[in-house]
Amino acid sequence: MERLGYQPIGEPAAGFEGDQELAWALERARPGPGGVGLARGEGGALRWRVVFPGGGEVQVTVDGLVWSLRRPVPSAPGPDLFPSLARARVEAAVAAAVPDPAAWRLVRAQSWREGGHTWERAWFVGGPGPLPSGWRRELELEMAGSTVLSWRRSVHPLGTDLGVVTGRMAELRLLRRPAMLGLAILVVGVLVAGAEAVAYRESVAPMRGIAYGLVTAFAGSFAADSLTAAPVQGVVLALVVAVLPVWTDLPRPRLRLGPAAGVALAGVTLVGRAVILGTGGWAPVTSPVAADMGVGRLLAESWVPALVEEPLLRGALPALAAPVVGWWGAALLAAPVGALLHPVPSVPVLASIGLELVLQAGLAVVARFAGVGGAVLARGTYEALVRRASFPVGSEWDRVALLGVAVGTILLLWPRRRE
Repeated sequence: MERLGYQPIGEPAAGFEGDQELAWALERARPGPGGVGLARGEGGALRWRVVFPGGGEVQVTVDGLVWSLRRPVPSAPGPDLFPSLARARVEAAVAAAVPDPAAWRLVRAQSWREGGHTWERAWFVGGPGPLPSGWRRELELEMAGSTVLSWRRSVHPLGTDLGVVTGRMAELRLLRRPAMLGLAILVVGVLVAGAEAVAYRESVAPMRGIAYGLVTAFAGSFAADSLTAAPVQGVVLALVVAVLPVWTDLPRPRLRLGPAAGVALAGVTLVGRAVILGTGGWAPVTSPVAADMGVGRLLAESWVPALVEEPLLRGALPALAAPVVGWWGAALLAAPVGALLHPVPSVPVLASIGLELVLQAGLAVVARFAGVGGAVLARGTYEALVRRASFPVGSEWDRVALLGVAVGTILLLWPRRRE
């Protein structure tokens, strides 16, 4: 803005803007780290919007590329330019907007009179540049008089790349419905079993349930998109945890095994994605982009799925189904439910679901030998490490992602109590 002759006033407010479909389309068009780098830079899928209270705003990609800029209209924007001079001035202004001005060409221009000044608006096309073949970069630049007021970049993806991603996301949202129905049936079963236990005057663990419900509701308040989701999750989990010890015979918790298992599962996921890419398929490297890039968002979105889903899938479902199909049979029932809750688009679609099934089977093994508490720590550690790739570079996000690893290290080094 200062290069345009405007001094911003006031402390700016920054907010994150992410285009999930565009980010994954870039990863599909250029698999691996190259697509991730494009999403953070020339692809413009991950941006910060900085708004100044005194007027003016700018969008900057995560890698620091100025994506768009707008300054207030000055009272004296300078003398009007003749058409020939205006074109030269507009083309020269492109050098301030893009790092490779020689690759851009003017395709259309518009002039009009407003407020006693001549306004110019020009559209430039930059070709694919560093983007994959078939993609296109565009730039719209606006001037009043002889002053550049704004520019805005945009990316037009290849139809097949974006179409495959959006279509696959729609398919997976449809597949997620039976998994949500399965969880709802499971919660009803837990509540019926809990009511039966109370009717027969068996002891319950209300304080444990209340504490767990409060932790879940507090964490969910940072991750949930609606204010009603976190309290509902907290109440449901409070009831489940309160009645779970009454009518179940679950393995004893061995918390020290959980975080180490989470690190191992994160490694399996990375290897699995590499195998999918190596065999000609595609799976995105990054997990879903969070709507809010705060540190608390990464912490909440990593641990809320563990707090909510693991007591149900690794505790309640095996307890309800074990008398009929055995413990491992119940674990196999929980695996497809968990796999359909959080799949990411892939080609073929079975690749993503298969990778999630491997994760769910691993969590079942953890729950068998480390209890539900160990499964919660494993899932939270795993989610934090995998989701870290969707956040910008920064030590604060690194510390949050490694929180589970730090807890696991302390638990492993803590002296064991003698029997």
